[in-house]
Amino acid sequence: MATKNNIRRNYLIIKRIMQGDTPSMEIIRRYLEAHDCLITPRTLQRDIASIRADLDVDIIYDSEKNGYFINTDSSLDLPKILYFINLSESSDIILQSLKDKKDILQYLSISPNTEFKGIEHLGTLLQAIRSNLVIQYQHLNYEKQTNKTYIAEPYLLKEFTGRWYLFAYIREKGAFRTFGLDRISKLTLTNTRFERERQLAETASKFDNVFGLVYEPEQNINAPIEEVQLRFSQLMINHLSALPLHKSQQINEDVVNLQIIINPEIENKILSYGEHVEVLSPQSLREKIKERLAETLKKYDQ
Repeated sequence: MATKNNIRRNYLIIKRIMQGDTPSMEIIRRYLEAHDCLITPRTLQRDIASIRADLDVDIIYDSEKNGYFINTDSSLDLPKILYFINLSESSDIILQSLKDKKDILQYLSISPNTEFKGIEHLGTLLQAIRSNLVIQYQHLNYEKQTNKTYIAEPYLLKEFTGRWYLFAYIREKGAFRTFGLDRISKLTLTNTRFERERQLAETASKFDNVFGLVYEPEQNINAPIEEVQLRFSQLMINHLSALPLHKSQQINEDVVNLQIIINPEIENKILSYGEHVEVLSPQSLREKIKERLAETLKKYDQ
């Protein structure tokens, strides 16, 4: 049976090699040591062999560069494997079955899409947040297809619809920004610590009260947390009982109550339910939804 230590080491080894600089065995060992994993060169060699055999990750030694790289062409399940290893840290069933990865994955419908890109950064970002360490990374602009380097103070990680996002303060701009982990690369921890200022921490905590990701506090620093009441059909009530809209959700018969900062994303979500939902309050949101529905209906009157 694979132990949690084995699982974590496998994850860290893959993560370090994936950074793309063909790290040597000593560099990988130092990386593991920085993450409280002290192992000998012989153990590291065994771990790499185990990753190749048990996880089908094609780790290749480059003698010219005296380092390792992953052949991504022959490691087609790499995004799934990283997700699988993350699950293993919290799932005893998967832990016991790690060596049976091939058999297990055939029973899991895991799409190899952008939802899994960036999950290798979670551990490093959590460490930075807990230790108040400034981080540096590159972030890809999908529209321009360009990378920009950021130096940031990380405050919060948020999962939304299967993807992870970092909410960080960019001191150079004097503002918070949201970054998709799937677009982050070359992430490093610096030796610089930042002070978690009370006002900034309070601002960051409000991000958890947003449905979705649209929260720009510098534009509306006093955005209120409002009570939203939505009346749903019984069909949707059953669905929302199993999959809540937000952590604040409370259900009273056919009415769903939320305590959130209203933004365009919650409006879009409400509209997606069509005839199955009615906004009861606040009145401002009710009117906004009514206006948007009227604009939609105009398109069908032409």
